Amino acid sequence: MSLLIDAVQKALESGPYNEWLAPKVTELTNDSVTFEVEGRSEFTNSQAGEVIHGGVISSLLDLAACFSLVGSLGGTAPTIDLNVSFLRPLVPGKVIVTGKLIKPGRSVAFAEASLWNEGQKVAATARGTFAASATNKIEGVVVDDGR
Repeated sequence: MSLLIDAVQKALESGPYNEWLAPKVTELTNDSVTFEVEGRSEFTNSQAGEVIHGGVISSLLDLAACFSLVGSLGGTAPTIDLNVSFLRPLVPGKVIVTGKLIKPGRSVAFAEASLWNEGQKVAATARGTFAASATNKIEGVVVDDGR
């Protein structure tokens, strides 16, 4: 399988909301993705700018879980269900997000994700179900299915 970080980065930036979040892919394997985001003050839910909003956290977890499917599907798939657990506050600064494929499938796939500030404990996790049958292929990513 050939996974090209540049192709995945381009796909990740293809939507205006994702572009605003500005995640940068740092690692990509057949069943996982890691990216970094600068947790900016506009991500926060208070005037003091102390804690990143849960909606932004959920979005980042969804992106990571979704993009962990690239190695098995050749692209991303729409989210059917996402269950987020908030474990501790996430503060502005460098945020690291990982997504891991749990089980690929023809019609649905399952993945999980977690995120934290650099050097800190995990702040939130998510498990998601994705519509693998509606995969959005990423140009430049080729999946070797062994044929």
